[in-house]
Amino acid sequence: MTDETKKPEENKPQDGQAESEAVKPEEAKSEGDKSESQEEKGKGDEENLGRMGLFDHLGELRKRLVRSAIGLGVGFLACYAFAEQMFIALMEPMREALTKIEDTKHVLSPDFFEKFSAALQQVMTDLHFEYVDQIPVFLDAVRDATVKVVVERGHFIYTYPPEAFFAHVKVAAVAGFFLVSPYIFYQLWLFVAPGLYTHERKWIAPMAAVSAVFFVTGALFGYFVVFPFGFDFFASYATPMVSFTPKLSEYLGFSLKLLFAFGLVFEMPLFVFFLARLGMVTSKGMRKKRKYAILVSFCVAAILTPPDPFTQSLMAGPLILLYEMSIWVAFFFGRERKKREAESQAGGA
Repeated sequence: MTDETKKPEENKPQDGQAESEAVKPEEAKSEGDKSESQEEKGKGDEENLGRMGLFDHLGELRKRLVRSAIGLGVGFLACYAFAEQMFIALMEPMREALTKIEDTKHVLSPDFFEKFSAALQQVMTDLHFEYVDQIPVFLDAVRDATVKVVVERGHFIYTYPPEAFFAHVKVAAVAGFFLVSPYIFYQLWLFVAPGLYTHERKWIAPMAAVSAVFFVTGALFGYFVVFPFGFDFFASYATPMVSFTPKLSEYLGFSLKLLFAFGLVFEMPLFVFFLARLGMVTSKGMRKKRKYAILVSFCVAAILTPPDPFTQSLMAGPLILLYEMSIWVAFFFGRERKKREAESQAGGA
């Protein structure tokens, strides 16, 4: 009787031990539920990033366009004070080309005028001629009068009264775009951001900066490399029967179009980097399609540049080189690299 009564007491756990043992599984379970719910919530947030409706996308697009327009306005106001200097700089490549053509079309050689000017000044000095210092000006006028008129001495013409004013406004607007291009590209990447995961959004600001650098580099390449060769080539077709006098608005539209075209073309490595990270392109696939890329390069150059083979080649050549560079970008930064690294690690293990 006593033994039976003692057994339940002996088997009965202590109060503190029972409570701790009873609480631990519940706490573990509750903590597990919390962690699972947080993981599910995080995954759900990332999955819902790109789930925006049509009107949400349109509202986001409107916001980015408005902010880009404000940034462009600020850039325009900042650059308008220097519109005259930038206008002269933009005209300079064609003016130099016209001057070179003019120098090759003189009836008398430049050496003749140099020696004649020195001899004439010496004689007039001995005769105590009062206007000896104006002899070079007179001979420059004679030199210009003896040139075969095939170009308009490095000048441009405009036929619409406010054309020159609007040319300065257009130059200031384009310069303002290049000035605030990092901000505009940042707005563009923010528009793409809802379709990216959280860990991918940290690359938005660096990608915007790199986009602007590539865009400006392409425009500078067009100005310093393509413009001198291209305009020399075009001006060389001037003859005594066909005089070349550039019209201001046509030249301005032509040059600005080339600047934007080269800026967009130089975005190719960055575009391929983005696609390679998404796994949409691979370096192996790009190598296989190299011959088609060369054909597409000339087609794109034909669309973005005026319809002449020389200018198209000046754009298609860099475009092909950029495609080769993009192959290496896809090789080093694409998903196939991660796959190769995983396979090598698995083989080593």
